[in-house]
Amino acid sequence: MRIWTRGLLIAALGIATEQGASAQVFEPGYLINSRGDTLRGEVENAFWQDPPTVVRFRSSATAPIVTYHDNHLRALGLTSGRQLRRELLPIDYRATKDINRMQRGLSVLQTPDSVLADVLLDGPASLLSVQVHDVHHFFVKRENTPYLEMTERRYLREVNGALQVADGNNYRAQLFQYFGDCAAAAAATNKAAFTADALADVVQLYNRECSSQREAGRRISAAVRDQAKVVFGPLLGARYNSFRLHTDTPPGLETPTLDGYNLDGRVHGQGGIFLDLVHGGRRMALHAAVFYSRFGGPQRSIASPNGSAQWRGTVDWRGGMATLQVGMRFMRPLGTSWQLLAGTGIEFPAYWEESYVVQFGNALNQARYLTNQVAARSTELLPLGFASTKLPYLEAGVRHQRFTLTLSARRYGKELFFDNTAISRIERASASDAYGVGYDYSGRTFSTTLSVGYQLNADTDAKRK
Repeated sequence: MRIWTRGLLIAALGIATEQGASAQVFEPGYLINSRGDTLRGEVENAFWQDPPTVVRFRSSATAPIVTYHDNHLRALGLTSGRQLRRELLPIDYRATKDINRMQRGLSVLQTPDSVLADVLLDGPASLLSVQVHDVHHFFVKRENTPYLEMTERRYLREVNGALQVADGNNYRAQLFQYFGDCAAAAAATNKAAFTADALADVVQLYNRECSSQREAGRRISAAVRDQAKVVFGPLLGARYNSFRLHTDTPPGLETPTLDGYNLDGRVHGQGGIFLDLVHGGRRMALHAAVFYSRFGGPQRSIASPNGSAQWRGTVDWRGGMATLQVGMRFMRPLGTSWQLLAGTGIEFPAYWEESYVVQFGNALNQARYLTNQVAARSTELLPLGFASTKLPYLEAGVRHQRFTLTLSARRYGKELFFDNTAISRIERASASDAYGVGYDYSGRTFSTTLSVGYQLNADTDAKRK
């Protein structure tokens, strides 16, 4: 959990203004600006959940995109059915279902605020809705009467010395009192659920039976269709690993042959599959991927510790790795068909060991004597190079239609390695007992990956364009 939290914090700092996880969806629609002018063309459907603060519009498919802030709009509509209208509403922003934000005791603190609210029913009595931090607020207004707010609300109350969560949403009593002079609507409140359709039924009864016009209002769908969608497909790319060793021991009798040596330093092919679960607001996505690649490579030669041709060495460091990647992605539109992407998360790698060995001389475990008493090892096992770390991976890229190009980077933990094939000094336990001391090394792997993902499944958003 600490790894995950740290990853999210890094992402938030690096991409504070970059949000989104899917291509923009422009639909035929209209805007009414603050002057009352109606602009018809295509409105970007951002699948808003909270009231939108920014709306993007273009007069035609080839026209430039114009961004409007919410305070410059009176209303907007989409041909898919959703309509929003700016209204001054009494909103209780303290209403919550989150136990960490609940108040002790039932209290209501409404603040008048002008927002773009979803219109659910438009008539003699209207019904609007607003969602704030996953809390649903509904607003009813009849002729010459202020707005009535009904909202999900939980609070803490003490029962026998213990705190319990209580439901403070008394919407039925509120509706009964609000429509108390209309028998049909008041009677319907007893069985009305706290849903858009059920509340609209109650308000519609008032419109038909008790309003001055005695006519039904116009019902409008405000459903956020495809609240989540899945995007999946193959990944192909190239991965570069750098695992450079550095000695932490001062130069001694022999040359530290692995100092500055990069055990990898190669480009490797990488393939896999990815899956993104895109949030309904199209502002972020949960990301998962599984991929496989190689690291290291065939044997390479290195100089001998003592400079002789007989003791030239070879390094054989190679293997395969499969990785499960889990994280989050964020997007920001770039033009009309491109998006900037940024993401972060954690990885769960698995390795197939093949060869991690450095060898000097022609024979395995052949002794190399510095003196009659002191011998150096001719072989040494090398570290894997992908030590665990709390740092997340980071990625950035672009998305265009079905293709996603990403560049990701990861720094692994520090590896420690003692090499006794080269001798830095001779230690004596006694006059007749001496032994050679090798070199201490450390290093860490840095990996970068350039990959292309292709969406295999159908783009449900594109069907609306």
